[in-house]
Amino acid sequence: MIRNGRSPVEALKQEFRRRLEENRATLLRTLARTDEEAAASGSELRGFSEVAAEESERNLLTQLGGKERRELDDISDALARLETGTYGRCERCGHPMALARLRAVPAARYCLTCQQKQEATR
Repeated sequence: MIRNGRSPVEALKQEFRRRLEENRATLLRTLARTDEEAAASGSELRGFSEVAAEESERNLLTQLGGKERRELDDISDALARLETGTYGRCERCGHPMALARLRAVPAARYCLTCQQKQEATR
């Protein structure tokens, strides 16, 4: 069935492209805020205990930034898979992923079963 001139498959591709791009924009805004906060907190001179607390906060922000940067990479990879036609297939077993999984985690690389196996080996 074709609605609005688009096949259901094309409509899903556009839905996931939009969701992935929205997720990317949100992460980029978060990274920009995190970088601004780290730069602002580093420009003020304080006592030793305040500097230590500030350093701890910067380390946390850096770790969050690393996680978010990995998420950005995952989103870019998912967008590339959309373009090549491999989006929605598990990278481990090759089976199609459930639509509910993709809607919950649009940048997912693995089906739920393979994801659980991956996490169990960590």
